[in-house]
Amino acid sequence: MPKYFIELSYCGTHYHGWQIQSNTDRTIQKILSDILSVTLKHPVSLVGCGRTDTGVHVKQFFAHFESNTLCHYSSDYWIHKWNSMLPNDIAIHNILQVKDSAHARYSAISRTYEYHIHQKKNPFLFSYSWFFPHSLHHPIIHEALTYIIHHTDFACFTKHADEYKDTQCIIYNAEWKSSSEQIVFTITANRFLRNMIRAMVGTLIELGTNKISLKEFNQILLLKDRKNAGMSAPPQGLHLTKIEYPSDIFII
Repeated sequence: MPKYFIELSYCGTHYHGWQIQSNTDRTIQKILSDILSVTLKHPVSLVGCGRTDTGVHVKQFFAHFESNTLCHYSSDYWIHKWNSMLPNDIAIHNILQVKDSAHARYSAISRTYEYHIHQKKNPFLFSYSWFFPHSLHHPIIHEALTYIIHHTDFACFTKHADEYKDTQCIIYNAEWKSSSEQIVFTITANRFLRNMIRAMVGTLIELGTNKISLKEFNQILLLKDRKNAGMSAPPQGLHLTKIEYPSDIFII
């Protein structure tokens, strides 16, 4: 059967992440799979480009599936139909036919996340940003980012290191941008480990509040043990913003 990518976004506040779970139906994968299966009139198995935790937001996400029915109508028809059936906090933006070898997760060449922090109480940001009203020493955080960019093993930022064949990640870019009231941490890599960014942000906050030194931050990276790193930052500040694929997997 032909293979397709769907591009979507969702607000994660009311969901238990992307991945189907046995104890709840409130996952993005479950809701989408059910709608596609009903409308395409055959079981649809959706494979996502990754998994997100409860409360994490996604501006760009891809999932692949196979179908012989999709070609009966235009992409615009299916996008309109599915969006009319989906809750308001989930939206499908595009349908792209891909080669049989394409995989939403393993074909991705980079992922970009943002972590949002606000330092002045704002009820309109509460569900999308971490309210952290304490003073931060930003120059030392910027210095720590050079350590992150040049490091490759991030076992220290995941409790699930044993799930992976290796804990190597190539960081392409890491930026910490601050204004008088808001902070956005942006990071791009070839892959991320479970809870990696939230643990990284929590540790950077400890550094910025002088709970640990730059030397201790470097030691955390080198020791590869999650218990040495800081807390995990809250999920609502985390946004998956971009997934990149090689252009040759798409059928134009």
